[in-house]
Order: sequence, then structure tokens, then C-alpha cells
Amino acid sequence: MIAEKHNPLVVNFFNHYSRWMIKWHFRELRYHSPMPAPKGPLLVIANHFSWWDGFFTVTHNHRHFQKTFHVMMLEDQLKKRKWLAKAGAFSIRKGNRSAIHSLKYAAQILTDPSNMLLMFPQGSIQSHHQHQFSFEKGIEKILNQSKNPPALLFLAHLIDYHAQRKPVAHVYASSPNQTTYGDSTLESCYNDFFNSSLDKHLKHFRP
Repeated sequence: MIAEKHNPLVVNFFNHYSRWMIKWHFRELRYHSPMPAPKGPLLVIANHFSWWDGFFTVTHNHRHFQKTFHVMMLEDQLKKRKWLAKAGAFSIRKGNRSAIHSLKYAAQILTDPSNMLLMFPQGSIQSHHQHQFSFEKGIEKILNQSKNPPALLFLAHLIDYHAQRKPVAHVYASSPNQTTYGDSTLESCYNDFFNSSLDKHLKHFRP
């Protein structure tokens, strides 16, 4: 496993770089839901459809949470961009015994109230047109290992160009808890949230 090694200079650069890149390439990062303000650790679950997804969440963190950013990445991808470990990335190798260590490491991150962890439980980049997600098993194992479950944040990022050269990144959010999803799996709960967000989005922009 490749562990994260936060470097203040790299973290500061990545925060500014993320905001600059979004400002340069998008007309707007438009929020359609209020963002929470959790006092404890935060686990963020988002759809993973592009290279931009990490940049979006780094920007959300800077604007709304001000927590120490962590993200789980596939090990072969992090090996190609090892500098990301200095910005908060750590690795997991699917199908390998070391994955157990990575999940324990993630659970340990979520014991610190100053931390946030971004995960893409789909396990890989999928088409923006994918509306039903299958989660890898790791996310449930992390939550089961947590003595004090972290605050959860579901995010859905949807991109529209409309009649402009630059797109708008639309952001939908929800803060589920055990009462919210009860006996349902986290996967089904996220799918319900995502498709509800998509319905709201389509109704809002219907001619």
C-alpha cells in the first residue's frame, strides 16, 4: 500500500490548482443542495465519471468543510502520479491481501474529526450516462470497522453545456444516516439518491 504523506506546500498548491482549473474550464460550480457542516470525520461518496471528480471535491472541501483531504486510489494509478500521495491520496490493490490493510487504514483516517475521506465505491471511472452503480465491498467494511461511524455525504456531479462553450458542473448532495437508509445497503441508498438528483435536475432544465 502507498500511504498518504501530506506535504503542506503540495496541499496548498493542489487546493489553488483545483479551484483555478475549475474556474478556467467551467462556467460555474452550481450547488443545488445545502452542504453540511459536520464536526466529526466525514466520508464522502461520489459518482466517478471523469478526471475532474477529485478536483470538484477538493474545491467543496475548501469552500465548505476545511478538513484534511484524503482519497483512496487504485494502486496502479497512484504509482503513475506518486505526488498525489503528498496531497492526501493513498492506495488500494484490488484482489490482493494488502487491500485489507488499506481498508483498515481508511477506517483509521475516519477516527480523526479533522479528516475527510473521498471514495468512489464503483471502483473505476464509469460513463457519465451510468445511473445505476454497483459498489465494491470495501466501503461497508470501512464503516463496520468504525466504532464511531463518520458523517456521510453523498454527492452527484452532473455536467451540462446548454448553449455555452463552457459547461456547468451541477452539484447535488445528501447527508444520510442510519435512520435514513435503515436496513438498505449503502449501494441502494446511494442509487436512490443519485436517481432522485437526476430526476430533479431534468425537471429543472426541462423546456
